[in-house]
Amino acid sequence: MSKNLLMLVCCALAQLTPVAYKTLFEYGEYYIYPSMLSHTLLSIPIIVLFLLKNRYSKAFLVIWIAWLYVGELKILTYYAINPYYIAMDEGCIIYNIYLIFMSIGMLVHDTNTRIPIPSPEDKAIGRPLYDDLGWLEYFLLAFPLIWLADFVRNVGFIPIFSGSDVTDTMYGLNYGYVYNFGFFNCLSAVLIYDRFLRCPSRTGKALWLVMLLLIILIMSADSKRLYLLVSLLAIFVYDKLLAGSLTINTKTILLMISGVILYVGLQNIRLGSATDSPFERDGFPLGAEFREYIRAVNEFKPGEIPGYDLASSTVGAFANSFLLKLAGFDKSELVHKDSAYTFMKLFDSENTLGIRTGLTSELYFAYGFYGLLFMILFGWLISYLSYRLVCVSQKSSLLFLSTIFGLLVLTAFGQSSVTVGCLCVLLYLYGLFALVKFFNRHPADSQPQTT
Repeated sequence: MSKNLLMLVCCALAQLTPVAYKTLFEYGEYYIYPSMLSHTLLSIPIIVLFLLKNRYSKAFLVIWIAWLYVGELKILTYYAINPYYIAMDEGCIIYNIYLIFMSIGMLVHDTNTRIPIPSPEDKAIGRPLYDDLGWLEYFLLAFPLIWLADFVRNVGFIPIFSGSDVTDTMYGLNYGYVYNFGFFNCLSAVLIYDRFLRCPSRTGKALWLVMLLLIILIMSADSKRLYLLVSLLAIFVYDKLLAGSLTINTKTILLMISGVILYVGLQNIRLGSATDSPFERDGFPLGAEFREYIRAVNEFKPGEIPGYDLASSTVGAFANSFLLKLAGFDKSELVHKDSAYTFMKLFDSENTLGIRTGLTSELYFAYGFYGLLFMILFGWLISYLSYRLVCVSQKSSLLFLSTIFGLLVLTAFGQSSVTVGCLCVLLYLYGLFALVKFFNRHPADSQPQTT
């Protein structure tokens, strides 16, 4: 099938999705379905998808398009279990308009950037990757154990093993100081996967694989799933970059299935119901964040969410608490103006669990359609990051950039305060690494590896 024909088929399938929903679910309430118009808007991101040259930009856009379908299926299946008024169409139209502007930003950068084409000699030798991590690699390999030890010392137990519902207490526990740097666990997981790939023996590979599973278990000790998802996405990107091509194979499928199983499994465990079927309780086990975004669109307009301040909470989450204090601001007070805290009690005054609704939701409720200007810039930055990924020649850069890519993918349903908070601690680590590297320059120490 030609590229243009495949593009037309994808556009047609997107257009017909609302009809398929009505045929499959047979609800009499018309408002529960997205309209043909909302899915017609999807044609523009789909066309952009076929125009993009960089495959990592393509993968990012595919995930954001897929998130719309995940959210729609969540709402439709949840409605059969808990039928209450939720009109989907307006929220889907807003999401797709934001998606259009993000894809345009990606296309602007992509069109003006040339993909480096390796020579036949370079292809024969393999991609040179200089191992410049030095002491940082050993620190990151040991960090999960340090993080877990400090975690248990402060909390006194491991939430995912408590056997009870911990959702009401998980955000109020004193986790200790080292806990704030838990995002380093994601880099640790990628490094362990790198050791797994490079180990020549089967026994060694099995040992590194067990260690990777152990790291995944450790980073899930608090029953939160952000680090788990970022790690899996970063490993996916890291693996594909080392392989030299972004293709869907058995390893990719296994990674995706593992991610879904772990994500849903952790949700059940932290609710204290590891054996219950999530389908019977919530319908489709993914997409709760999109459902909450749609509920907010049904009941609020931009600027109407009490206490919500995207700019203040984002700056508060990114900036150092000491510097903020010197400037006369309280970091905690600023962060509590983010979407998770301010959306938390919109629909349930007794709720103590933060609600994530995604970057589109945050920008829309903060700035209305003026937020589209940021989406163009965001799309441009994603394309820039994607091109940086395919050009790096140092292992440290590959490690940091693949992790950042995984983190930014999750902005489809994440919260900005968490995203910039993770980027902040990553910046601390990279700054320290760059400083030590600058004062200990030994060119001979960094030997190129080929992939």
